[in-house]
Amino acid sequence: MDKQTDAAERRHDRHYRRIWDHILWLVKLVVWLRHKDFRAEPAPPLEGPYLVLPNHANAYDQFFVGCSFPKRHMYYVVSEHAFRQKLVSFLMRTLFAPISRTKGSADASAVRGILRVLRRGVSVCLFPEGNRSWDGRTAPLHPATGKLIKLARVPVMTYRITGGYLADPRWAHTLRKGPIRAGVVNVYSPEELAKLSPEEITARIEADLAVDPEANTLPYPGRRLAEGLEEALFLCPKCGRIGALHGRDRTLTCDCGLRAEYREDGRLAGDIPFASIPEWDAWQQNQLRELGHKPDFSLSDADAELRELGEGHAVTVLARGRLTLDRTGLTVEGRSVPLDHMQDPSLCHFGQGETMMFTAGGKAYELLFPRPKKVQPPSIRKYQLLLLDLLEVRREAGEGRA
Repeated sequence: MDKQTDAAERRHDRHYRRIWDHILWLVKLVVWLRHKDFRAEPAPPLEGPYLVLPNHANAYDQFFVGCSFPKRHMYYVVSEHAFRQKLVSFLMRTLFAPISRTKGSADASAVRGILRVLRRGVSVCLFPEGNRSWDGRTAPLHPATGKLIKLARVPVMTYRITGGYLADPRWAHTLRKGPIRAGVVNVYSPEELAKLSPEEITARIEADLAVDPEANTLPYPGRRLAEGLEEALFLCPKCGRIGALHGRDRTLTCDCGLRAEYREDGRLAGDIPFASIPEWDAWQQNQLRELGHKPDFSLSDADAELRELGEGHAVTVLARGRLTLDRTGLTVEGRSVPLDHMQDPSLCHFGQGETMMFTAGGKAYELLFPRPKKVQPPSIRKYQLLLLDLLEVRREAGEGRA
């Protein structure tokens, strides 16, 4: 990097440090207006740059983290998808200048951006799960987390947020009232991390960030508690159908007559074989896996849209119509994307709902079900889970590569 570029980036850092000093009060106000029972423990003082790794279950997690670091500006790593929302992109670039990461791909540019910022002496916040939790449990971390930490050679802070999921489930249409607590769990020095393998580092971080909503006993009251739950739970345990569940008010029902109540403590009640969302989700993922192993399986929904993502956050609509997934790949109204060379897809929740991001043949794609605001689309999550299983089977069999 030449001196002129380095000087420009350091001016950039000073500019955003001043902005952070002036808008911290606004961040705290926004968090309080949305979640009044929120408390963040101050982070321990630490000289020099560091990497902050929080769990991710709430749409406002980045603001929660910021409340623990009132005097330390840092850059956040966010999904590329957010940059294509004009107003949000403008605000992010103006106020925070986050590092962009393309989900569903091995985004080397994001890694380079993180390391470049750390080398300049500025801290970075990265959510190593890569996605908000669907059932409140902390998801497995991105497999490259340990390798990134080894490359960074800076102190690492693990940061755990509890109650964030129960106050704002990813699938929900409404917020709930209840306590959210956040703070640093551990601080790891570069010397300590240098003695560990990438796998050992990842295991320690997973242990620090582990959250399980099934241990909760506190109420998180709100309105229409079960609405949107069919995005997360899409397979009925009574009739075995996919896509026949509907959430309304506090109840998830199926066309076959099944009824499940979502309680204020986040657990389930009714004539169902599961007491919680994690239990139901574990069962339906096993069922999906069995479906994906059938040679003639096919899954389909109407009114999907396939897009190609280009440079500068450009979007090109490739096809609109019926989506079909089988063992060869996915197709939208005649436009097919084969499994060959496809990388593991990832889901992104932003603005218009869930979208699936993935790369195949060196190109980046987005798949979604555009719908009016009050119309619940089919669950796109079931397609992502099936694709993950299919790609894993192909890797194990030595077919193609992901």
